[in-house]
Amino acid sequence: MVANPFKFGTVVDEPYFTDREKETEEILSILNSANHLILTGPRRYGKTSLVRRASRMTGRPVIYLDLQVVMGKDDFAAQALKRVYRMHPVEKLKKYMKSFRLIPALTMNPVTGEVDVMFRSESAGFVPLEDVFDLLQKISTRKKRLIVVFDEFQEITRIHPELDRNLRAILQQQENISYVFLGSRESLIREIFEKKKSPFYHFGYLMQLDKIPAEAFASYLQQGFHKVSDQYKTVSSMILEQTRQHPYYTQQLAFTTWEMIARSGYSDDIVLRASEEIIRNHDNDYERLWNRLNRTDMKILVGMADCELSPLSDEFSRRYNTGPSSTVFSSLQRLTQNGLLIKSAEGYALDDPFFRKWIALKRAS
Repeated sequence: MVANPFKFGTVVDEPYFTDREKETEEILSILNSANHLILTGPRRYGKTSLVRRASRMTGRPVIYLDLQVVMGKDDFAAQALKRVYRMHPVEKLKKYMKSFRLIPALTMNPVTGEVDVMFRSESAGFVPLEDVFDLLQKISTRKKRLIVVFDEFQEITRIHPELDRNLRAILQQQENISYVFLGSRESLIREIFEKKKSPFYHFGYLMQLDKIPAEAFASYLQQGFHKVSDQYKTVSSMILEQTRQHPYYTQQLAFTTWEMIARSGYSDDIVLRASEEIIRNHDNDYERLWNRLNRTDMKILVGMADCELSPLSDEFSRRYNTGPSSTVFSSLQRLTQNGLLIKSAEGYALDDPFFRKWIALKRAS
């Protein structure tokens, strides 16, 4: 039996990886230089998959840390050190840790061998962080330069109000380490790295990740659907029309459509039925999401699901009674920060095409 060639919901690697050859080459060039990388783009655009792919191609050791799960400055240090233990045995790190001013508490799972780390003193300032990043410097060599990836780096402002300043002071003294900063909230990332008063002002090369070009995405989809249907070109075109080339939702719809074709064969409405199945499966999630919105947010999303007008236009405001422009702008900012909208050079758009369709279906029922 032929396996489904599409994958979504987790970090994607070969053979599921789609295009991004140009971006991969650019990231490799930056990683092989003395510069750091800042990569921003909407959620679920494949930033993590792309960076992990490029990092693996360098053959260098990689530490990956998602700042969304970091609970404080000491936890930041602990989570970083925990990932060092995944790379090196405890015995090898002992000599380096003798210089630690605050020794962490270590516990080891006897079954998995996984080491958990905790710094118990909250009164040590940024000492644990300084010691851990000094350790990173010591284990990184010119031949095997360490790559450290911070995902959702805009969370640094939540973790501790002085973390950005102290972390910048630590990192600027280091050599032989490539730092990669990923962020899905572009406005916050640009504020961190482009605002002159920010400690991380111009700390690295800023790169914006956009949608995969339609032609490249269509070619990728056609290769997958060629195995189950002679209508692979038509199916691929209909999927991209539904998802507007959003990487995550394109993979999701392609996966579901492929499964339906494999089970019952092709039909002219196969992509529509696959889309409706996804919406049914997420109906409760969408309803909970909708019920948390305020009235202005609801009006804007209804209008954006109903028409192609800019939500900032006077016609949109009159048609959907969204109120004064200041209120609309605040709502758009809030919806963008919450990941419901994407802002690009073309304007605002709903991130999830299935949520867009769910709104339209609810309005029509």
